[in-house]
Amino acid sequence: MSSFLVILASYFIGSIPFSHIFPWLLKGHDVREKGTKNVGASNALVVAGKRAGLMALIGDIGKGIAVILLARYFGLPAWAIALTGLAAVVGHDFSIFLGFKGGKGVATAGGVLMALDPIFGTLTLLLWIFTMIVLRYFIPSTVLVLCFVPVFMWLGSWPKEYILYFGVLNAMLAVYAHRANLQLFFAGQELTISESLAKHFKK
Repeated sequence: MSSFLVILASYFIGSIPFSHIFPWLLKGHDVREKGTKNVGASNALVVAGKRAGLMALIGDIGKGIAVILLARYFGLPAWAIALTGLAAVVGHDFSIFLGFKGGKGVATAGGVLMALDPIFGTLTLLLWIFTMIVLRYFIPSTVLVLCFVPVFMWLGSWPKEYILYFGVLNAMLAVYAHRANLQLFFAGQELTISESLAKHFKK
C-alpha cells in the first residue's frame, strides 16, 4: 500500500470519535453540548462517568498506536510513519464524522509516541504529570510538554523526519487546538486543575 493511502487511512482512523461515541452509547449524552464541550476523554469522564471516560481514553490512545503499527506493517519510510501519526491527531481534532470538528488530540498524540518508542512515550507521560503537579494547570502543562517533545527527540538523536513531521507539527497543532485556553491562562482566567475538578464534579 502506498504511503499516501496509509496516511489517508490514518486520518480516518483518527477521526473515529470515541470520546463522543461512548458517552452517547452509555449515557445518551453529547459531549459537544455538556461539560467543557470538548470531544476528549476528560470531558467524556465529566459528562458520562468513569466507564465512558476510560473507554474513550483507551480508544483515543489506541488510534495513535494503531496507525503507527499500520505504517510499520506496510514498511513505510520514516517520513511517512511520522505523518501517519500526525494524520491521526489531525483526524481527532478535525473529525470528518463530526463536521471537521473534534477534540484536542492529546491522548492520540500520546498513543503515537508510545507506539514510536514506549520508553520515550512513558518518560514523556511522567514529565507531563510532573509538570502538572508543579504548574497546577492542565492545558499549559500539556502544551508546554508537547512543545518540548521535538527538543527531546533531537536530544535523543531521533531521525529528523520524526522531529519535523511529527514532533514540531504536532506541537504547532497543540498550540492551535488549545489557543482559547492559553488566552485564558495568560489573561489570568484559566482554572487550576483542582478548581476545574471542583467545578465539573460538584453536585
